[in-house]
Amino acid sequence: MEGICHICGYRKKLSFEHVPPRSAFNDRSVVFHKIEEIMTKLPDEFGRGKILQKGSGSYTLCEKCNNDTGAWYGNAFASFAHQGMEILRLTEKTPTLFYNFFIYPLRTLKQIMCLFFSTNGPDFQSKHPELVKFVLNKEERYLESDVKIYLFYNLSKVVRKTGIVGVMSLEGDDKLFSEITFPPYGYVMNFNKKPPDERLLDITSFKDYEYNSWTSLHLKIPVFSIYTQFPGDYRCEEEVKKIIAENRAKASNAI
Repeated sequence: MEGICHICGYRKKLSFEHVPPRSAFNDRSVVFHKIEEIMTKLPDEFGRGKILQKGSGSYTLCEKCNNDTGAWYGNAFASFAHQGMEILRLTEKTPTLFYNFFIYPLRTLKQIMCLFFSTNGPDFQSKHPELVKFVLNKEERYLESDVKIYLFYNLSKVVRKTGIVGVMSLEGDDKLFSEITFPPYGYVMNFNKKPPDERLLDITSFKDYEYNSWTSLHLKIPVFSIYTQFPGDYRCEEEVKKIIAENRAKASNAI
C-alpha cells in the first residue's frame, strides 16, 4: 500500500504501524465501532463492531520511519508499559502513591510522539516540522513550548485514538489536543496552556534527558476508568450513567 508517511511526509510504500507497539500489549485483536454508534449510544449498547486481528494500528509509516523509530524507542516504551501494568496488578488497580520506574525517559517520550504521528492524518507532519525533527533525530531534545505530553493510567479496556480536536468553552478556556488510550496508559498531546483535565501528569520533562540516560523516576500517575469514546472524557461508567439518569429525571419532571 502506497501513501504519505505520517512522519517523513514522503510518498512511499506504507507499513503497518501498531499503536501502541505490539510489545506493549497490542498483540491481540481489538474491536472498533462506527462513529454513528459512538455519538448516539452508550458503550454497552454498541454492536459487534469491526474486529482488527492485527491489533490497534494502521498503514501510516514508511518502512524506514517504522523500522528506525521502532529500533530506537520501541523497547524503552514497552518496558515502561510493562512496569505500569505490573504496578496496576500489585495494587489491584488502585495505585495512590509515587511509584518507582526504571526507564529511558527521552526514548519513551519519543515513542509516544510517534504514536501521535500515526494517529493524526498525513498532513500533521507538514504543520509540525519541529516534531518531525524531534522523532527522526534520536538525540534531539527540543520541543516547542506549547507542545505538552500528559499521562494517566487507563483502568478500562476502552481504546481511544483521536487526532487533533478542539473543545470550545463559553468561559474562553478552549482546548486543543490529541489523545490515545490503550491499557495500561492513556496519553494526551496538548497544544495550548491547559490540558483537557488538570489531573493529568505532565511528562514533557522526559525530553530533558539524553538518549542513553536510563534512570529511576518517582511518578504519581492519575488513575481514570474511562467509559465513553469521547476524547477528554475521563468519567467512569457509574458517573456517566448517574448523570444520564439525573438528566432524564429532570426532563421527565419538566413535561
